[in-house]
Parts: sequence; C-alpha cells; structure tokens
Amino acid sequence: MRLKRFWGFLVTLCLGFVLVGCGEPSATQMIHQLQTVQSSLTSYETKAMMTVHVQGALQKYYVETKFRAPNLYSIALGNENKEISQIILHNEQGIYIISPGAKKVIRFEGDWAEKQGYLYLYHSLLNRIIASSNPDYSIRDKVASFVLAADPLNPLISTQKISLDASTFSPKQVVLYDRQKQPVITLDYLSFEKGMNFQPGTFSPDQATTLQTIEMPVSSVEQGFGVIEPSWVPSDDALLDETERNGVVFVRYNGQEPFTMIEERPGAGDVAIGQGNLVTLYGIPAVLTGSSGVHQLYWMDHGVEFQLTSKMATQDLIHVAASTVEITGK
Repeated sequence: MRLKRFWGFLVTLCLGFVLVGCGEPSATQMIHQLQTVQSSLTSYETKAMMTVHVQGALQKYYVETKFRAPNLYSIALGNENKEISQIILHNEQGIYIISPGAKKVIRFEGDWAEKQGYLYLYHSLLNRIIASSNPDYSIRDKVASFVLAADPLNPLISTQKISLDASTFSPKQVVLYDRQKQPVITLDYLSFEKGMNFQPGTFSPDQATTLQTIEMPVSSVEQGFGVIEPSWVPSDDALLDETERNGVVFVRYNGQEPFTMIEERPGAGDVAIGQGNLVTLYGIPAVLTGSSGVHQLYWMDHGVEFQLTSKMATQDLIHVAASTVEITGK
C-alpha cells in the first residue's frame, strides 16, 4: 500500500513538472523575446483610437504614428473623424509640435520618446517593459499584459497597463490609471504594420504643415474664444485679474504659488524654445521648459495656444494646465 502511494505521489509530481514546463513563459523569457523583437524593428505604422476621461466626460481622439529607426517619428492627433489637429514630429533637428491648420511650428530639444512618449510609440512601449525591474505580468486570452509604474513627472498618472499580442507581440492596448486606479487614458490599437517604406518628407515639419486638417472658421477667430480659467489651482491661490491686449488674454493668479496663463489664437510661424520635456495633458502634448526655478508650459487645445509661467512645483504646473482641457471660454 505504501509503495502504491509512493508511485502515485511520484506520478503526480512528474505531471506537475510537465504542466509547469508547458505553461506560459516567465516574465524573464518574455523580456528576452521582446528584446529580440525590438532589435529587429526598423519601421512601423500604427493607427489607434484614444479615449480620455476628463472633466467627468469621455473624449475620443484618433492617433496615427509613423516610426523609422533609429529615432524618426511622426505622431498625428485628430478627432473621431480622423481630422488631424496636431502633430508631434522628431527628426535630426529636434522635436516639433505642429498645428497644421494654423501653420504653427514649435521646436525644442529633448529625449521625450524614451521618457514620456511610450503612450504613442510602440518601440518605447517595448523599452519600458524591458527596462522594468519587476513587471506585473500575465497572459489571458492570448494577450500578454504588463502593469508598470508610470512616469513620475506626470502627477495625473500612477500606473500603466501595456497589452501585447502574446504570439506576435504587436500592440493591443495601453491604459493609464490615476492614483485611485481609475482609467484616465485608454489607447486601443486599430492596426499595426512593420517594415514600412515611408515617402520622402514624412518626417519633415514643412510637409506636416501642408496636411489637410481641422480648419477654424474666420468668423470664430474674429469673435474670439473667451477666457479659459483652470478648474484646479493650488489651495492658497486666487484669481487676481484677467486682461486682453490685441487678442491675447492674460490670466493672473496670486497666492503662495502665483502664476500667469497667456491664451491666444496660434499664428503662423516657427518658434524655437530650446531644451524642453514633452508631457501629456490627458493626451494633449505640452512642452515644459525653464530654469532657475521658473518654469513654462506650452500647449494647444481646440485652436487656442496656451503658455503657463510660474515658480510652482512641476507637478502642480501640469495639474493646473490639465484642468483647462476641454473647458470652453466664458
């Protein structure tokens, strides 16, 4: 009887080893496979729909990304009808935020793709997974998911979940969560193609300004856009005044963390602002610059160009700016 029990135990133990051997790959094995995919990546194009949870409502954006190794990329952002309103572009000369409809180009220098660009760029998604020391990893319904800590520069996001096809490793979905573990941004990929042959000028800001985009009617520009106030400010700050000069609105707050926000319709032309970091305000790109304690944040939303200047902490600056997204002027 004891001998039968021993053989029964041994068979069960061996079966367990077989099942483990045939189970899903470990996180380390997955990382090695992703490194192989990354090293062979020469070019790709993705199309996706982005859902943003902001101001108690849902907003939909279209995102189209083109990439050519080692570091050329173009990210076009538009509405649900795929009408492009902004483009983030990188080439040998720097990073650009482009408003094709207004023919406005803002150029700066930085390494945004590797630090904050992972939401849109597939190769940066792979980089973040590979660089993670201990990703929370699982496979379900042929989808491999990795839960990672988010970029500390952005106070809106706490964690991120990156989902890839478990066999091809193509991108499926990216979800960014706030500190309450609620989804803030969800990026659902519609298509992913590798080995693309892009036309000359694909990564040129000059060509980007010629794209067919959402046009702002002249009558709306003439009527102005009103004053847009942030819905969140530091607890000790209060509105000081609002003034308008030649179509440019100045909104000033005083308190322990005073700041000034400038609002205007973007005019055609090129602007170079030196070294900067690109952050996202609920999916909208913004350039963070500054030195000696004074920081500035530049962004464009629905045909309005914003500039926020303050000595406040970077996270508070981003929080103030993000609270203007999808707010209409009064």
